Formats: sequence, structure tokens, C-alpha cells
Amino acid sequence: MSYFSVLEAVRLVKDLAPQVVFLDVAMPGKDGLDAAREICDFNPKTTLIFATAYENFTHQAFEVYAFDYLIKPYKIARIRKTMERIRSNLTKAEQAENATNNPLQTSKILIKEEGKKIFVNVSDIIFLTREGRFIVIHTTRGEFKTTETLEALEQKLSEYSFFRSHRGFIINLNMVKEIQPWGRKTCKVILNNTEESVIMTKARVRDMEKRFGLNMRS
Repeated sequence: MSYFSVLEAVRLVKDLAPQVVFLDVAMPGKDGLDAAREICDFNPKTTLIFATAYENFTHQAFEVYAFDYLIKPYKIARIRKTMERIRSNLTKAEQAENATNNPLQTSKILIKEEGKKIFVNVSDIIFLTREGRFIVIHTTRGEFKTTETLEALEQKLSEYSFFRSHRGFIINLNMVKEIQPWGRKTCKVILNNTEESVIMTKARVRDMEKRFGLNMRS
């Protein structure tokens, strides 16, 4: 869509909140630079592109944070390059926003392993289990062994969606695929990204339902 009135264009940008806006410098009433300033005031994330026949306004355009400045007559290769840059920029912005909104994507815990300290991505953890004097952390990137206690690791993971399914297991609820009856008092937890299964008592299933508002029996 194209609009000749700056006031109308600004109003529509407010209403529709587009990600990208193309402006000309020469527009009736207020010019495109004034429109860009108004748009930046209420939505600074808008990608602004100037498409104009005027070559001598590039400095002013970039003062209002223009993403690009296209001069007529347009060349197809130049427009294509601009569109590719826009697409790449929007993709990176979306990924950054998703990472911010999802703490599991960026959060790590620090563990001790064989005399060194390593960071493990919380989102990679499938489950933790006790094996002899070690706690084994099963992740999508492999296994890590630590002499830290299961209780200490449970505390580190307490702000995330982890659950003590059994005295010897902690599971990442985001990795749970299915919970199956397994014996009279226990269940078997089937997890994504591993062929191993985890034991959970039926009492712990009920505790999990209460804690997370779930109903695994429905």
C-alpha cells in the first residue's frame, strides 16, 4: 500500500504496526523525514527505508535511524540486496526476542566435573540420575559426571521446569514424552532425545499434578 499524506501514513503505521516502512523524502505537508521521526517516537523498532529521487538527504535520513536509502532509478540488484538485509535483520531480532522470553534458551548451570568447572545449558538437560558416587547429567549433547549431590543440583535447577521424580532421578518436564504405569506403585517416564526411561512413583505423579496443575490420568 502507498499513501501520499504523511499524517495518513503515520496514522496507519500506528494502527497496523508494520515491521518495515518505505518513505519518500518529498511528501505533501510534512516531509518523509518528519514522518520517520514520528514513527521512531512511538515504535523505534520499525525498519525505515527511504526510497527517493533526492540524493542530498542521506545524512538526515540516517539521523532518524533509516535502515537504507534507495535512490531512483532503482536497480533490481540493489533492491534485492536491501530486502535480503531486511530479512536477515528481522530474523536476528526475532531470535534475540525469543531467547529473552525463554530463559531456558540462554540459562546455564555451573557444575564440577573431574577437577574442572563447566557450564551446561539448562535447555539441553534431559534428566539427572545417581550412579555410584557420581551424579550423571544426561543432555542432548552427551553425558556429564559430577560429584555434586542430587540435592545441590536440584537446588540449582529449582527455578526451571525440573522435578524430582524419584529419590535417584530429576527430570526436565519439557523433555517428558509419556508417563506409563509400571508396576503397582511406580510409573515409567518416557523422555525425548534418549532411549533410557526414568522411574517415578505414583505418589510423585500426584505431587507433580498438584505442583504444575496437570492431570496425567485424564
